[in-house]
Amino acid sequence: MKNALRCLLVAAMLVAVGAPVYGAAAEGQYEVVQIWKCEMADGVTEEQVEAVAGDWLKAIKAMPGGAAVKLRVFFPTVASGPDTDFYFVMNTPTYSDWGKIWDAYSDDSAAAKSDDLNQGKVNCSDSELWEAHAIQ
Repeated sequence: MKNALRCLLVAAMLVAVGAPVYGAAAEGQYEVVQIWKCEMADGVTEEQVEAVAGDWLKAIKAMPGGAAVKLRVFFPTVASGPDTDFYFVMNTPTYSDWGKIWDAYSDDSAAAKSDDLNQGKVNCSDSELWEAHAIQ
């Protein structure tokens, strides 16, 4: 997950430049959602994955922009697509919050240390950034 997050820093810079222009009028009308496709190492349980997610969420919430972050783990019950064990799904209220988190993410941040502690249990190599629009 650590390497994937580093790759996202480039995306964060691109979003930080473009998002204020694009999202300014619609701020608050959507959530920013980052989704990681993940694999569990052999012998790792769903409960251990949830513990990994809980540790990481605690660290993210302590970072700038992280106070309102929501994190969920999605385990498939029926699937007919690519072989993915689970998804980490992080929601932030705004691109600004999302950008603050990734701007503060460094090798010595609490979130990076959480990643380091959990190496070997999960591998989250790919992620996507989405806007979630609520339909009322």
